[in-house]
Amino acid sequence: MKKKIVFILSLLLTMVACDSGDIEERSYTVQERGKVVKLTATVSGVGSWDNGYAVALAGFSEDENYATMQRTLASSTPDGTQVELVLSNLTEQIETVEFAITNNLRKRIVTLSSIVMADYSNATDTIRMDLGEVDVDLLGALQFGVFDKACIQCHGGNGRSAAGLNLTKGQAYANLVDVPSSRIDGMYRVVSGRAEESLLHKLLNAGGENILTYNHTEVVSSQFKNNQDGVLSFIDEWINGLKVEE
Repeated sequence: MKKKIVFILSLLLTMVACDSGDIEERSYTVQERGKVVKLTATVSGVGSWDNGYAVALAGFSEDENYATMQRTLASSTPDGTQVELVLSNLTEQIETVEFAITNNLRKRIVTLSSIVMADYSNATDTIRMDLGEVDVDLLGALQFGVFDKACIQCHGGNGRSAAGLNLTKGQAYANLVDVPSSRIDGMYRVVSGRAEESLLHKLLNAGGENILTYNHTEVVSSQFKNNQDGVLSFIDEWINGLKVEE
């Protein structure tokens, strides 16, 4: 009986203490982990991709070809739309953040622009990717992610067009598609609808190092270390999708 009385008194004292505000209130601030990357761009061509692909801001870990995290643009995004994509809570495991075309498994197909997170190890503010105007349809992605990155050093304008081939923006299509090679008689740089018959395909794939004096396969392997097969397949897909003129 005494134990029961003592318990009741203890409970009452606890309730009084709570009502009187004697228990200290504590507040906690939850810190957001990692860094933040914000992409801004004016985009066109988003709707040209089918449901198997996405235009995305994606974070990749070292030597991984699948995004750890990503934010995508809606396929209904109208041409000329100014967009923002944000990736937050980027930990040290994220090696690169890329504006890229990915498939429905988040596999990198082609990278349009990227930043190396180690270059921003001391950043405390939002890391910004301001890309201006970007055409992300098939040809635009090829221009931005392949030609601009790996080709225009030799095949640019202003007297730097090796073999008379200009692969700068606005010139690449007219210089490639159904145009005879200036180096090999009887071959075309790109044959509409037939990738494997195209000189571009032959130069970039296995055996291409033996066709011309300059080793183009070496350029591909050095520029696209993490995604060489994907880039080569992407180029073939573009060629095979070109309309064959009757």
